[in-house]
Amino acid sequence: MIADRMDCYGCENMRQAAVNTGVDGLANPGASDALEALVTIDAVGSFFPERVMTVEERAMQLELNPAETHMFRRFHGLDRMHYDPEVGLYELVLPAAQKVLAQVDPRSVRYVIHCQTDREAEGTANIADDLKRLLSLDDVTAFTLTQQNCALSLTAIDIAGALLRNDGDLAAHALVVTGDKPRSRESQLLANTCMVADGAASCLVSLNGPGAVVRSLATSAKGEYSDGFRMSVETARAHIEELPRNLLGVMEEAASRAGYKLDDIQMIVPTNPNLSTWPEVVKNPELRSKFFVDNVPRYSHCLAADVLINYTTLLDERRFDPQRPSMFIAIGVGMTFSAMVFTPSADMGVSL
Repeated sequence: MIADRMDCYGCENMRQAAVNTGVDGLANPGASDALEALVTIDAVGSFFPERVMTVEERAMQLELNPAETHMFRRFHGLDRMHYDPEVGLYELVLPAAQKVLAQVDPRSVRYVIHCQTDREAEGTANIADDLKRLLSLDDVTAFTLTQQNCALSLTAIDIAGALLRNDGDLAAHALVVTGDKPRSRESQLLANTCMVADGAASCLVSLNGPGAVVRSLATSAKGEYSDGFRMSVETARAHIEELPRNLLGVMEEAASRAGYKLDDIQMIVPTNPNLSTWPEVVKNPELRSKFFVDNVPRYSHCLAADVLINYTTLLDERRFDPQRPSMFIAIGVGMTFSAMVFTPSADMGVSL
C-alpha cells in the first residue's frame, strides 16, 4: 500500500516558465547563451511508502539485540522511519519522478539520471532504461551513476547542468531520480551506525529556471578508503581521524568557488546518517548549528535521497532566506566528500 506522501515545489513557477518560452518550449536559443546560463534546481518532490516503523520494530527485523536497539534510539537519535519490504524499487522512486515530471512538457526532458547507491539493490541491470520506459520518455538519454553512493545526487545535478549547457537548449530539462532498495542486511544496516529506510526524491534541473541557483560544487574522492565498511581496522581509524578535515576542506572549497566564506552560508543541508555523526565530524559549534538534522528521527537514512528530501522539508517550512546562500553536503561511502552551494529562489516555497 502506497500513500500519496509526496511534496512538489516550484511547480506553478515551472508551468509559467514553460508558457514564457512559447507554445512548444523547445526552440534552441544557441549554445553560447547556454554556456553563460545558470544551472537551477527546479521542481523537486519526495515520496515515502505508507508503512511507518519505530526504530525498535526495524531493529527486530534486523535481528539487533536490546543494547544495539537502545544505541540507535538514545545515541544515534532515530525514532521512526518509512519501510515496507513489499514496495519495490520502481514503486518507491517513480511517484516523486512522475510528480515533478508532470510540471513540464515531457518533450523538454533530455536526460534521466538515476542514482544507484547499492549495486546489489532491487531492480534489473538496466534500471535507467526501465525508468525511461515507465516514465514514457522514449527519446531521452538515460543512464545510471554509481560509486559515489550517498554523494551521488549532487554529482547528478552537476552532470545534468553540464549536459544541458553543452546541448545549448535553455528550454530543456534533466530529471534526477534518487532512492534505493538494498537487499543485503549489510546494506540495510550500515556499520551499526545507520538504519536504511525507504524514501525517494526527484528533481528537475534546467538552465535559468525558476528554482534554486547552483553556485558551485566541490568534491573529493579518497580512494584509499574505497573498501567502505569493509576496510581494515587501521584504515578505518585513519579515515575517522581525517574525516573532519576532509569534509571541511570540500565545504570551504565549495564556498570559495561560489565567492563566499562558510560564515556566509545560512543553512547546511546534509545527508541523514544519524544525530551522532555531525557533532563528531564538525568541531565548530557555530558551523554545526547550521546543519539541518530534524529529519533524522522522522525518516532515518534514505539512500542517495537525503539531501533532496531535506530540501523539500526546508522549503515546506519556509526556512530559507532567498537572499543568502545555502549548502548541500554529502559523504558517500567509499569515500566521496561533496559540497554544493546554492541560492534558494524566492518563488520556491509553496507546497502543491
